[in-house]
Amino acid sequence: MKKLLCSCCLCKNTLTTNQLPIHYNSKQCKTGYLWSQKPKKTNLVCEFCGEHKKTAQSISQHQLYCKQNPHAQKKVPSYGMRGKKGANQYTYGAIMTDGTKHKIRNSTRLANIKRWSIPENKLKHALAMQKAVRENPESYTNPIHRGRVKCFEYDGVRFQGSWELIFYKWAKSKGLDPVRVKQGFPYVWNGQRTYYPDFYLESLRLYVEVKGYKTDRDDAKWQQFPNKLLVVDKKAIDRIKQDSYTIES
Repeated sequence: MKKLLCSCCLCKNTLTTNQLPIHYNSKQCKTGYLWSQKPKKTNLVCEFCGEHKKTAQSISQHQLYCKQNPHAQKKVPSYGMRGKKGANQYTYGAIMTDGTKHKIRNSTRLANIKRWSIPENKLKHALAMQKAVRENPESYTNPIHRGRVKCFEYDGVRFQGSWELIFYKWAKSKGLDPVRVKQGFPYVWNGQRTYYPDFYLESLRLYVEVKGYKTDRDDAKWQQFPNKLLVVDKKAIDRIKQDSYTIES
């Protein structure tokens, strides 16, 4: 014998536990709606506890698990794959043969080659990255996200490599108060790009770039930089260590 749960709050038909969830998605409930459509907002009341709901879907789910319902279903928490038979992406990977792994890697590589061989995709990606940098400059200027050198944190500031830290300490000792640059400067090098110098010395109205190995790209952005720029190289760092460096040297 089927166990009666409740009556439909819309059409008042008597339903069983298994029938209620799909009742509103059928033609049996002529006053209901299809779940694939936008829910109709109304004022529905649970016949067990009197709680108000706005949609037929919410009232049906509520009445299934209502604590005042003598035939309420019990909610069983989900623990993923623990204690269950079956497979997911991790178990599939564990039993995957080397041939299958190679096939997947190769297909992914070919798909990426095809994707980036289309100029429109490259342009779209470049524009999206430029927009992200403009809207979130701190994500680009944060040294922990760039380069392969070791990062340091000092005085609440992150530094990309020991040279930046050395110059920062030297500038602080001279009362120059160096600050990180968060304003980007556009330049052209194989397309439109944005340049962020390392520091700005407000008292001297001077931007500073701490640089080790110089590239053609560096020459391009320095030549197009609209403000006064000081490039601190290895020789300058050595002079700072010897306490013989000045801005004019």
